[in-house]
Amino acid sequence: MDVLDMRVDSSATQQQTPNISYRQIAAVRLLQLPNPELEATIARTLEENPAFEADTRPCCPRCNNPLETPLSPCSVCGSAPRTADDRRREDGPDFEGPSYAGSFTDEENDDPISRVAATIPTGETLLQTLCLSIPADDAHIAEYLVGSLDHHGFLPAAIVADAAEALGCDDARVENALRALQRLDPAGIGARGAEECLLIQLERLSEAGDPHPLAETLVRDHLRDVAYRRFREVAKRLGLTPKRIEAEWEFIRHDLYPYPAHGFDSLSGALTASAAPVRPDVVIRATSNGFVAEVVERNRYVLRVNPEYVWARKNLSHLQCNDDARTHIRSHVEQAQTFIAALRQRWETMQRVSDALIEMQREFLEVGQSALKPLTRADVARKIGLHESTVSRATDGKFVLLPNGRTASFDDFFDASLPAKKALCDIIAEENPQHPFSDEQLMRILQRQGILIARRTIAKYREELQILPSRLRRSRSGQPNSGQRPQESDVAAVVATA
Repeated sequence: MDVLDMRVDSSATQQQTPNISYRQIAAVRLLQLPNPELEATIARTLEENPAFEADTRPCCPRCNNPLETPLSPCSVCGSAPRTADDRRREDGPDFEGPSYAGSFTDEENDDPISRVAATIPTGETLLQTLCLSIPADDAHIAEYLVGSLDHHGFLPAAIVADAAEALGCDDARVENALRALQRLDPAGIGARGAEECLLIQLERLSEAGDPHPLAETLVRDHLRDVAYRRFREVAKRLGLTPKRIEAEWEFIRHDLYPYPAHGFDSLSGALTASAAPVRPDVVIRATSNGFVAEVVERNRYVLRVNPEYVWARKNLSHLQCNDDARTHIRSHVEQAQTFIAALRQRWETMQRVSDALIEMQREFLEVGQSALKPLTRADVARKIGLHESTVSRATDGKFVLLPNGRTASFDDFFDASLPAKKALCDIIAEENPQHPFSDEQLMRILQRQGILIARRTIAKYREELQILPSRLRRSRSGQPNSGQRPQESDVAAVVATA
């Protein structure tokens, strides 16, 4: 007969494991969803759960403030609704906007939004985002510009003069609205041809720290020649090798796209993902009291549990129904309440993160990329008392409309590499110009300063900072050398040497 071993194991210890509730799991899952997936989740929940109700309320296209009706004036920015004459002009044959060849010729129903919507289903969203970036008095200019986009996403070359004449306003106001449109996504929208479209995209890359001066030169001055693969002639003019020109042309062909609106076109297949417009999740506005962040979803949706289900849940013990019906009522009400609570927690977290970013990156919002401070998600998490993973979920795949009208990823607020880049610049500024440090030497110097970094990362940072390699920083005359890349007029010689 076996004897039961009752000995106590002295190595046994008590461990406390976290117990995560269903509500917490739902909140985490909803927090990390990007905007399109969240909309799909809300729509799916509406179909599957009869106890959940969600209405989409009208919002001001300029400041995102909720409106009582689509025609109500905005109480925040004062934007007035369209008058009856405006609506009649848009709906009838009296609309005075131009009809551009090759686009839309139905003069009896020449609504500008209808024209752009024929090939760009999100033309309404594009117009609303543009109105957030310009004065309220210029909303009619924004509507004219968006309505004039052709199926490529281009505007006519004479759009400024045409709009000023048709709307009776100054060219400068049209130019400002046009620049605001060209800052929106997809990059290149509102360009007046393929050349301007590509230059806009190259400017975006430069602002993001990835400049391509040679590509800008080719697009601006030699686009036709490189398009017909006349690399030898272009290389001779610029003092480069034909292979260097061909390599830069391959970058232009594969990394840029000449027709931005093809991202909206179902017939364009491969370009759809790269050129799709971005809808901001948060809008940061400049007010007299500073910058203010607004979570777009919070203004857009009205959430509630079906009142009949709420009443039935409270009076469940008095209802004459079977167990299946009781289970149905109880489970659907609880699921609806959990879903609504998770959505509100998502919005509250995004609001707290956005407010912290405004405070910690105020100079970035005022000046631009050059004023960006070193910041990590862990820094934001410590400031608002949340876990770093929560901040990551709240910002991953989310976008913010900046006060300058540009829609940027939340990632643009974070750059933990700035301290290393600053130290790198300081070391190079103090180096002997006749014997500049190699990347290997720079790595060792930084490591002695407590900055652990790889040599290939040094090379990457140099490129981002536009600092030349050591062999090109060497000064034979013994004069100080800043290490910065020469101006565009000398770019060709530098690239040929590199």
